[in-house]
Amino acid sequence: MIDFSKLAEPFPAEDIEWRVSRAGNGKKGIFCFVLAYITARAIQKRLDDVCGPANWRNEEPRIIDVNGKTAFACGISVRVNDEWITKWDVAEPTNIEPAKGAFSGAMKRAGAQFGIGRYLYYLEETYADTSDDAPKGSRDWNYAKLPEKHGGTSYYWKTPTLPAWALPKEKEHEITESDLGNLKKAWREKFAADVKNPADLREGFTRFVVSVVGEFPSADFTLWTRDAMERCQQRIKETTEPGGISSDVPFN
Repeated sequence: MIDFSKLAEPFPAEDIEWRVSRAGNGKKGIFCFVLAYITARAIQKRLDDVCGPANWRNEEPRIIDVNGKTAFACGISVRVNDEWITKWDVAEPTNIEPAKGAFSGAMKRAGAQFGIGRYLYYLEETYADTSDDAPKGSRDWNYAKLPEKHGGTSYYWKTPTLPAWALPKEKEHEITESDLGNLKKAWREKFAADVKNPADLREGFTRFVVSVVGEFPSADFTLWTRDAMERCQQRIKETTEPGGISSDVPFN
């Protein structure tokens, strides 16, 4: 039996590639923002490891036309109890190696349909440090050029560090669904004992977590770290005047 939750687990940093999403000239010089993507090879290995090489496949690619623009459709099929489940997604051709780039992009999107790398969507844009020259001996700096409309200047940007929740967890640091359930129970008893509306409870709990450890998909226990869990538990214990779950809750 395939454990689909394993497909959605975070990848090591070396399986993540970063691409410039926007860059330009600011008051302090060149600025650069990047987005994180999972590599197609990492997706293939994850499917091999979780499903087994014989239990997944790529469907024959399709080239489709959307309002006069060409797109590449990729399907990933997984065999479950002798039945094949297929999920599709699309991507536009890239400037370099258009067909290969489109297939790779579509496969990444199709993989996200199964949960593979979907957690990276929570990262959104990440600021990257920039420099006119790459420090000698460092592999963390990447060459780039500004768009021509911004002068076309060459620069280097530094690969960002992924937050702890977006990296694989060591066994001793893993959080179980029960752990998260216990934290929610402790939070509710302290801050929202009289609240009945589930939406208000979810919003209040999320606001509490963000105030303590920052924003991340806190509803997914697989993305919690032991440190984040302990910091939230400690804040609950230390708060002497909870005051309910309104926006003025004294969590800070």
